[in-house]
Amino acid sequence: MSDDIIEVDSYDFDSRIEHGVRMVLFYQQWCVQSRGLMPILEEIANDYYESARVLALDIEQSPDVASVFAIDTTPTVIFFRNGKLAERLTGANPASAYTDVLNELLSEL
Repeated sequence: MSDDIIEVDSYDFDSRIEHGVRMVLFYQQWCVQSRGLMPILEEIANDYYESARVLALDIEQSPDVASVFAIDTTPTVIFFRNGKLAERLTGANPASAYTDVLNELLSEL
């Protein structure tokens, strides 16, 4: 995982999504689709580093957070704006699906 993607867990999840626009990947280490999505998210994390943050949460390590957001499929990406859920995408999607949501959320700030 790149340095631009911030690993989070049960202990720091709330504080990490509290301010600004956050894109959170809920994944499992063994999930092929999650691993396949990483290069796309690394590029997005690098491109949007000044305006938004890309976070990653392993649902097997933090099942309590996964439960709160009813994560039953990986990968799932949830977008937050100032701590509130703004959008949710399930499964692997093209980069444009993620950047379109980010651009929309950033334009509303």
